[in-house]
Formats: sequence, structure tokens, C-alpha cells
Amino acid sequence: MDKNIEVITINSSQIKILSEKVIWLLMYIFSTIHGLICLSPGMLSSCITEIKAEFKLTNKQYGMFGTATGLGSLLGSIAFTLLIEKVSHKLLICSMLLINCVSHIAFVLKLNYSFLFISRFINGFACVFCYMYFPMWVVKFAMKKWANFMQTFIQVSYTIGNIFGYLIFLLLGGTHWKYGFLLEIISISSLDFIMILIPYKYYNKNYKNPDNIENNTNDSFEGKVIKEKTISTISSIPIQREETKETIIKDIFCNIPYILITLYRGNIFFIFSAINFWYSDYLQNSLLEKDPKLIFWSYSITMVFSSLIGNILGGIILNKIGGIKSRHSYVSMAVLQLLGVLFGLCSPFAGSTLIFTVLMSLYILNNSASGIISITASFAVIPRALIGTATGICSIVLNIIAFLPAPYAYSFLKNIVKKEIYIMIIFMLYGTSGFLEIIAADIYMRIKKIKIHKDNSKSLVEEK
Repeated sequence: MDKNIEVITINSSQIKILSEKVIWLLMYIFSTIHGLICLSPGMLSSCITEIKAEFKLTNKQYGMFGTATGLGSLLGSIAFTLLIEKVSHKLLICSMLLINCVSHIAFVLKLNYSFLFISRFINGFACVFCYMYFPMWVVKFAMKKWANFMQTFIQVSYTIGNIFGYLIFLLLGGTHWKYGFLLEIISISSLDFIMILIPYKYYNKNYKNPDNIENNTNDSFEGKVIKEKTISTISSIPIQREETKETIIKDIFCNIPYILITLYRGNIFFIFSAINFWYSDYLQNSLLEKDPKLIFWSYSITMVFSSLIGNILGGIILNKIGGIKSRHSYVSMAVLQLLGVLFGLCSPFAGSTLIFTVLMSLYILNNSASGIISITASFAVIPRALIGTATGICSIVLNIIAFLPAPYAYSFLKNIVKKEIYIMIIFMLYGTSGFLEIIAADIYMRIKKIKIHKDNSKSLVEEK
């Protein structure tokens, strides 16, 4: 028997357990890949001028890159939802990493605009599989004592990838920006080869961890671990339920906390995506900042470094409040959202670039921390057997209500409102709806807990 796999006999059936060594190995590989696929967004944000000049693109043509990526992500989310429970996870992720590498060839070979548009569409399609699978994998396989750390580490790697994308552009210089994409292709393809060498059985979705995050059932089992170890109770191994239309409707589409948390995440990502377009316009038009280097560093500090610190802060808060199942997660998200909105409302009234950068950094920091907690909170209210499907559905919804409409909403407001200061106020007022959504989710969970407690008390009285 493989020394990295442990077997538990439960009610005459065998449950296979992955060792911590394998889990840590896969976690480090997944985190590295997560960071590498985020190099290109960082590089694309840095070398806008160079790409437009080299390929002779108009502002509208360059803006279509974002639309292509969003459409690819939407289609990829639908495909992920349909395939995650039917196709080998190893085959799925390794294939998408290979497709991601192919998508960058148009930049390296300097092909025409049509190929560039198609490459961004393919890139969005392939990358969304990794964005959704890696956090889901942590929930399914991570040891309970390390689950919060692993979830934070996976999310932080996204921001670190963006930062390295910026740094690669600065190191290579304006004329050699395409070598950054070549570096990403070589790095991802190398890790993809390593993943192919790892035996399929280590990716098997049927393998569990007895020290995993508690699931949403109250079932417990008794059994023995083969290898002369005895476990009295294993409450963390979920029952594998059949994924039918009835269970999906009941546990996902009729799950009030899940719906409210998803809408809350949509609120955060919509504003964050729109602010990416608003940021430089405000500095140039309202603060009359003309120094391109100062604009670049202000944007980098706010959108990249503050996001990184916010992700780490979210992980720390999650660990302090007791992890994924803590009821305090809703209160934490509400407080962080409210603080973010207050900083965001103050930012357009800043009289200098420095004060504006500080206020916007605090806004992004709070929202990033809240985003980390919201990811784990959404997993906590979904049965583990449906996490793959729920993750895909959530990504589809976020693309529809956040990532795709954000640039168009900003353009629409800019044509009507004209002044950037009022646009930011509108965005922050919309941000208050996210605060109300998470408060509603907290109230619902409290009422549900009280009702369950009353029902249990009534049952005990009847038994006596």
C-alpha cells in the first residue's frame, strides 16, 4: 500500500486518506501556479502604452481585451460547473494550464489584433478553472489546523503574482515586455509537467482527510484506521450525496446565506473592477497629476500592495475568530465593508496625490480582507459534496453581475456625470448595499440557529 495514503474502515466501507506530506506538496505547487498565471494581468496593466504602440491599437481595441477575458471567464465558469464532478481533476487542471501557455503565444510572436483578442479570451477561459479549483481544493483536503493558512496563502499568491508582473515589466524595460510572457510560459509549462508526473491517485476527489474542516452534516461514524491506529469518532468525513437537480436547487439556489454572500462578493468585485478604470482618470483630471511615474506608483501601492496586505489581514482575522465555521465572520465582513466605504467616500475629497493614495489604500485593504473571509464563509454554508458545483455557479454569477458590467458601468456614468468625484460617491453608495446584504445574512443565520435550538429542546422534552 502507498505510504502516502491511509485507509479507514467505516461501516464496512473504506475511506482513503491523503497524508499531510502530499497535501502540503500540492498546496505549494497550486499556490505557485496561482501566482504565475497572475503575472500576465500585472504585466498587461504595466505595459499598456507599449502594447498599444507595438500593435497600433486604439483605446477601444485595447479595452476589448478586458471584455475578451471576461467573456472567456464566463464561459470557463460554465464549463467548470459542468465538468468538475465528471472529469479527472488532474486532467482538467493540467489541460487548462497547457491552454493558458498557448494563449500567450500571440504576444510572444507579435501576431495581429484578432489573435490577441482570441488569446485573451482563451486565457480567461483557462485561468478561471485554476482560480476556482484551488480554493475549493483547500476546503476539501486541507487539515483543519492549517485550513485558514492554506486558504489565505492561495489567495495571497494571486496578489504576489500581480506584483511580480509589475516588477518584471520594470526590470525588462519598455522594449522587452514580451519576454515576460515567455517567462510565464516556461514557468507554468514546467510546473504543469511536474503535476503530470504526480500520480493520479493523489488528485482523486474521493480521498479525504479526517482532520479536515467540518462539513455541514451532523453525522458521525465509528471506525478503525488500518495501520494499528484507532479513531473513536470521525465526524468530518462527509456522506457522498448524489448531485441531483433537487439537491442543487435546495442547497444552492434556495440557500439564503449563500445567495447573500455571493451578492456581497459581487458588490466588492464590481466596485474594485470599476475603480481600476476610474483611478488614473481621477488623478489626471481631478487632481491634475501629470507625472506618469507618480500615477504608476500610486496605482501600484493602492491596487497591488494594499490588496496583498488586505489578503494577509483577512487570513489573520479568520484565524482569530475561529476559522471557517465562526459566526463572527459575518460581523467581521460587515465592519470591514463599512470601514472601506467610509475611506472610499473620503478619497475623492483628498487635496493631494499622497492623501488620496493613503485613503484608497485603506479602502482596498479593508475590501481585500473582507473578500478573503467571504470566500470561506460561502464554503461554510454549502454541503461539501456540492462545493465544486457551487463554486462554478458563484463564478458565473460574479462574471455577470461584477466583472463584465463594471467597465461599461463606469463608461456610462462618465458620460452622464462627467466629474470623477461624483462617480466615486455613486460607487461607495452602492457599496453600502453590500453591507446590508451581509447584515441580512447574519440575521438569517442567527434566527436559524435559535429555531434549531428550540426544535432540539422540544425534542428532548418529548423524549423525556
